[in-house]
Amino acid sequence: MRMKRCAAILAAGIAVAIIAACGGSPATKSSATKTSGVKTSEIKRGTLIPGIEPKVSTYLRTWPLGSDEAELEKKIRWSAEQIHGEYLEEIIIAFAHIDQDDKSTIIFPDAPDDGSWDLWAETAKLKMIWPHLKQHVSVGGWGAEFSDTAHDPDARAKFIANLCGYLEQYDLDGADIDWEYPVGPDWGQEITSRPEDKDNYIALLTELRAAMDALGEKTGKRYGLSACIPASAWWITKNDAIVAADIVDNLKLMAYDYYGGWSGTTGHLANLYNNPADPEWGGWSTDQAVNLYLNAGFPPEKITLGLAFYGKAWKGVEDGGANGLFQKYTESAYPDGLAWPQIKEFINGGEYVRYWDDMAHAPFLYNGDIFITYTDEEAIREIAAYAKEKGLGGVMVWEYGHDMDGDLFKVLNESIQ
Repeated sequence: MRMKRCAAILAAGIAVAIIAACGGSPATKSSATKTSGVKTSEIKRGTLIPGIEPKVSTYLRTWPLGSDEAELEKKIRWSAEQIHGEYLEEIIIAFAHIDQDDKSTIIFPDAPDDGSWDLWAETAKLKMIWPHLKQHVSVGGWGAEFSDTAHDPDARAKFIANLCGYLEQYDLDGADIDWEYPVGPDWGQEITSRPEDKDNYIALLTELRAAMDALGEKTGKRYGLSACIPASAWWITKNDAIVAADIVDNLKLMAYDYYGGWSGTTGHLANLYNNPADPEWGGWSTDQAVNLYLNAGFPPEKITLGLAFYGKAWKGVEDGGANGLFQKYTESAYPDGLAWPQIKEFINGGEYVRYWDDMAHAPFLYNGDIFITYTDEEAIREIAAYAKEKGLGGVMVWEYGHDMDGDLFKVLNESIQ
């Protein structure tokens, strides 16, 4: 029934305007989108390590590298030569936003406009170095607005045309819609939302898929389309999850951030299984989230399982007879998060003890005061084995900047084969 309504939307002529506009240039407010010349003779090409199955993808930031204010203030961003494409099949540039002045122009708020770094020059070099590596652009992220655009057929059509223009102009391979979240939970959310988001979300995905297919007729390329979904039960009750899964190539399950500075106690960031001692909602886990979607009728091959290559921490944590796990704390530590190199320093420095939760299949560090939840090599191997066992279509990582040396990506690559 829902698909019939979407077809009616297309038949009304909205998609015709989108498809016709896809041959044009994207509307933009960011000078970071300029094209820079790349000397192909200076590019050293690489190849994918064979045998990756399921597909491995990662988000790739446009803001500076680093996990604290001091590092971020250095304004150092990634270069194409730093990306270990041999471990990957897809990167997702994060994030584009929808400009809220006209509800349709695409902007990249975290990319500099002073000429210090050219996003599109780097993606062009990346394509030359790693020809196999698909490049998608993600629109959205936490706090990004979608509802007004999706609700207005004209703005929606213009946005889709602009997005298709980016795909063509910068030789991208697809798009990711990271709307967090259509309709929203009963307890509310910061971004604009309305009950009509349920239908408008499907209309947005349907019309975008049609426009990308039309663009593909022109360019000879089949464009990928994905969308992000939370590892939460409420999302399925508020949205047409199965219809969305039918439209997109895959749904990226954000199986992380189960605990953070908002939580009442310490806990696991991205545990694979539930620990019954977990005091938050009786516990939650990646396995429960995956089974939630599978039991709702999601094809397993449409689920891309998310991994967190970062850590979260709390201080003022008592031991509680559990090495700090599920204990009260006085405040968050490292509020900007911890990247893998920092976590490695803690592991090797001798101050922290590394523990493994046999119930949750998750690691943590504790030094008698600070508790750190994170993902390490053992957890990655377990998650990769789980994804293969469940027949999932892929795994994705948030986010490449947390593992610039590729240590964890190498483990993931080896484990997923």
